[in-house]
Amino acid sequence: MAPISGLVSAPGKGERVIVQDAQTVGNGVALAIPPELTHHTFYVRGNGAIGAGAVTIETASDANYSGTWAPIVNDLPTPSVNPVVVVASAEVIYRFRGSFAALRARISTTVTTSTVTVTYVGK
Repeated sequence: MAPISGLVSAPGKGERVIVQDAQTVGNGVALAIPPELTHHTFYVRGNGAIGAGAVTIETASDANYSGTWAPIVNDLPTPSVNPVVVVASAEVIYRFRGSFAALRARISTTVTTSTVTVTYVGK
């Protein structure tokens, strides 16, 4: 599971893709989502002590879209809107279903003290 290079990637079914690799700020890698992927999971991992930080999972009609992307509501038992708070030395799972053209995990509140890694898996 190596980080991917470039700005846009089309993940395969069940493939783990690192979209934020030990980062503190930034939009991360934009994913062009194939139509057959309708179940989406993001793992948001705080790498050590975290002073502050949040990640917003977003969608757009095109992975190259340069405007403001739309946040996504998850489908956990208690649905919540973004952002996902980065937790120290822990992973938070954010999952949802649906057809999307593009997804990304944008660091919406700067991560302090340490970093965040975000991994995507689609099925």
